[in-house]
Amino acid sequence: MSEMTITDTSTSGSSSVKRVPASLRVLPFLVALASPLILDNISWNPFAGWKILVGFILLIVVGKFAWSTAERDPDNPRLALKLWHRPDQRALTAMTCMGLVAIPFILGTDFDPPMDFPWASWFRIVNYIVLFALGAGAFNLLAGYTGQLSMAHAAFLMIGTMVGAHVGLIWGQSFWLCLPIAAVAGAALGALFGIPALRLRGLYLMLATIGVHFIVLLGWKEYLVHYFGFGGVRFNAPNLPSWLHWVPGINPEDGEFLINTQFRWFWLNLTITTICLLFLVNVIRSREGRAFAAVRDRDISATLLGINVARSKLVAFALSSAMVSVSGCLLSYYNRARSEDSFNLEQVLDYGIIIVVGGFMGIQGAIFGSVFFFALPMYFEWMREELPFISDIDFFSRYAGEVDLAIRGILVVVVLVWRPDGLAGLWQAAKNRLLRQFQNSQAGAAQ
Repeated sequence: MSEMTITDTSTSGSSSVKRVPASLRVLPFLVALASPLILDNISWNPFAGWKILVGFILLIVVGKFAWSTAERDPDNPRLALKLWHRPDQRALTAMTCMGLVAIPFILGTDFDPPMDFPWASWFRIVNYIVLFALGAGAFNLLAGYTGQLSMAHAAFLMIGTMVGAHVGLIWGQSFWLCLPIAAVAGAALGALFGIPALRLRGLYLMLATIGVHFIVLLGWKEYLVHYFGFGGVRFNAPNLPSWLHWVPGINPEDGEFLINTQFRWFWLNLTITTICLLFLVNVIRSREGRAFAAVRDRDISATLLGINVARSKLVAFALSSAMVSVSGCLLSYYNRARSEDSFNLEQVLDYGIIIVVGGFMGIQGAIFGSVFFFALPMYFEWMREELPFISDIDFFSRYAGEVDLAIRGILVVVVLVWRPDGLAGLWQAAKNRLLRQFQNSQAGAAQ
């Protein structure tokens, strides 16, 4: 092990250099991904809840392992450009990976929580959180990073749905071909519709993109009636490609493996969303992403710095629209049906709430905002129906929808006033506080 990990002390003695081979750096993440799968396949059960205890211990071990395998080199600026290069970032990412992989196995159990908590319903909520995180992350790229206020978000959901319906149903092609075609179509139309952004800003741009929404909405209704009639479009369950049937846990039936359960949809949604969000994160960290931020802050100054403002705006519209179209295609296949009334401007407001509450200036905000948007209403409904005293109040049952919207609105105002950078900013502040306390305790122990 001493040959694999090399630790040198600088001449000043104030900092250390630690280099770790790539095989050792990736090992904690492989353990994090494999641990829930291994625990799920073990049937030995000496006492109830032993898997939870073992899983919690493994979670701590994985986090500690990822922390200890982090590289350190203060004199290497390229190291700071890597994702999750710091020990705390690596530990948190590895623990998050293990938690995400464990979610479907936990929700798939026959656990019966007290007070009729809707355990089975949370699988669908989790899938919606994952799907909407992708759309919200794309929306955040355009509105948060580039400062382009667009109301055409639902329009590109329609474009993704039309591509999925035409390629997958009318042409009879694979679902896996629909996704890249939806991305290309969304990017092309996004760049086209983004042309008004070259001369418009703020409220004027928002009003122009509202026009884009109604233009695409008219095309969606005409397309739907022409090809599918007034009953709407019904999507088929996707089929996993045969070259992936070797993956552990894949058991094809009659040579096919259909994505037709919440458990299977979770893995598909999580995989595609993770790939797309990581792509957006890397774009933001690139030169193009810094150009987006410069255009957002002041486009005239960005021009003086040599940034092609027109190109940056069109690229932002194209990338955001491509991701939204992929999200629209995924949502349509997941819901299995779309009709004339499936898309409206209210959906744009929903995505706006997600990124504002979650946090404008990070992809993390899309994730936290999606959890807020979908998990809280389900939790409120359970409290209203099952909790003592609250379930006895007739007002809450008669005006259930209005009460949920009012509570959500109050929480939105509280978050915006108390923490303008959203739930992601609250999370970052709490994480930095804990990290400082941990470092201070380590420094005190060293002395």
